[in-house]
Amino acid sequence: MHFVCAAGPLPARRRDPDLEQTAMARNIYDAPSRKGRNTLMLGVVGVAAVVIVGGVVWALGQQQAAAAEDWTPRGEPCPVWTGEIPASRSRPDLLSFDYGGARLGRWFGHAQCVELHEGPLPGGGVYHACHFTGPDFVRVELGGQTTIYRPGVGQPAIVTLSKGQARCDTDPRSVAPREP
Repeated sequence: MHFVCAAGPLPARRRDPDLEQTAMARNIYDAPSRKGRNTLMLGVVGVAAVVIVGGVVWALGQQQAAAAEDWTPRGEPCPVWTGEIPASRSRPDLLSFDYGGARLGRWFGHAQCVELHEGPLPGGGVYHACHFTGPDFVRVELGGQTTIYRPGVGQPAIVTLSKGQARCDTDPRSVAPREP
């Protein structure tokens, strides 16, 4: 289409191949300088992702280590009771429950159990711990064996179940440690 102005008709536009090449090079998908920036941006995002994931894993590891430290008993090992548990008219048997692959029983008090991690890194394995506020007797049935501990009346204890073994230690805290 030609427009007419006072000076006469406008000449037809001539196509300039250099100008078309420049316009095509400015396309964001073809610009060589943009490709370099995309690679750099991908690298920055990759490093940021590694730092964030590493920070989360580190923080979880610190939390798991702190929980395991809180649940570490702070007293002497519980004495092992070799005789029969004394009978009581009001309670003929211990208050028993199943936890962590074992059957645990107590004469008095409350029990609180948690699952803890063996190391600060994920995948390090887990073990179980139960805090008893004042059991007098603690019976642990694990792997076909029964062990009876006697921390004493009003003496708090922590029973740890790890790798098929049970361990009982007294603990001066009458309240269970915080849950992980």
